[in-house]
Amino acid sequence: MSGVIAVGLPDVNELGWRWKDAMTYVTHKLPDEPTFSVRSALSKMGSIPIAAIHSTRDEYVPLADAQLTLARAPEPKRLWIVEASDHRFSNNLPDFDRSLLEAIDWVQNSGQR
Repeated sequence: MSGVIAVGLPDVNELGWRWKDAMTYVTHKLPDEPTFSVRSALSKMGSIPIAAIHSTRDEYVPLADAQLTLARAPEPKRLWIVEASDHRFSNNLPDFDRSLLEAIDWVQNSGQR
């Protein structure tokens, strides 16, 4: 694995996803699926590059929570913060796209060291 790129990084994530779980977009609650802690997993990742991209106004994961989660990751790590109105970067997809391309490049170059 060359690295990890996370978008909208919460601590708790689902191990699986089904169509019925799409209701989370309405309820803003976790689906009834098995979960895992990203913070716990990140602390065990070793030295692979970890890039995170996050919206300034993510309605699911506050930016401070994403920063706390990423703080648990070992180096190398990097966070891109995109000024956007929601979790989906709806009003600023060009900056999200640019950040994603930069993150891919950063992961590839960090892994070659």
